[in-house]
Amino acid sequence: MRGQTKAWSEREVGLIVANHMFMLAADMRGEPVNKSEQRRILKIQLDNRSDGSIEFKHQNLSAALVSMGLPYIKGYKPRCNYQHLLLDEVTDYLAQHPNYLNELAKAPVADPLQPSLDSDIRIEDVFVPPPDLIEFPSQPQKPWLTKRVVKIDFARRDANNRGLGKLGEKFVVDVEKRRLTGTGRRDLAKKIEWVSDSIGDGLGYDILSFNETDDSERLIEVKTTGLGRFFPFYVSKTELRCSEDMCHAYHLYRVFEFSSSPKLFVLEGALSKSCHLEPTQYQARAGQMGTDD
Repeated sequence: MRGQTKAWSEREVGLIVANHMFMLAADMRGEPVNKSEQRRILKIQLDNRSDGSIEFKHQNLSAALVSMGLPYIKGYKPRCNYQHLLLDEVTDYLAQHPNYLNELAKAPVADPLQPSLDSDIRIEDVFVPPPDLIEFPSQPQKPWLTKRVVKIDFARRDANNRGLGKLGEKFVVDVEKRRLTGTGRRDLAKKIEWVSDSIGDGLGYDILSFNETDDSERLIEVKTTGLGRFFPFYVSKTELRCSEDMCHAYHLYRVFEFSSSPKLFVLEGALSKSCHLEPTQYQARAGQMGTDD
């Protein structure tokens, strides 16, 4: 059996996890990382692994981190079919470095400031295709048994960061004005309304814009992160229902990499058709069903 085809040992996985987490921390701080040099150093410690095998395992690690709701290194696109040992080793690493996630949360990438759309950015370069849906391996979710949990929910931090949310919405307002103006529809650009700012949250969308071809409305919900294109986000019950009831007009703009070179992709129509939706919270009222007083 060739060395690069055999399963990675626990020792090897521990080594690449430590290396990956080192690079992730530097990436989140905005510091340059020489991935080739890091791979060369790591390769010496591994059991005859090829460069391709090491790169693939880093991509597996990105997928594992995303499945745990954690940031990932932008240069390593998530790829699934990873060993469950990866999840165990990441969890062990976090247990051994209890301040690691707090340091990531303080990093500039996790709390970006980007006040407006750079005038030098071409509007066609801002829009990118949506990512392919990643099917994560099934895994037991029983923290009450393992007593090992991820203490920082980065997607929730994005959702609760009102400053980031407003900056992202303002960014999209600027994008939409430039998009419509660039198609010769300055009249429609003037009619754009930032409804979450003028009316308030709770409508199920943030911005009222328009389609340049037929003047029809475009209801835009904005979700912003400083992290990568594959990072998950939260949607509310109202947003989900609005996307279903107004599927002909609904657009979710997912703004990502906001601290460096902000881009966005668009999900049109009902979110249940374009997203994997996982319930995370329930509203509860005390009382048993089907019992008499």
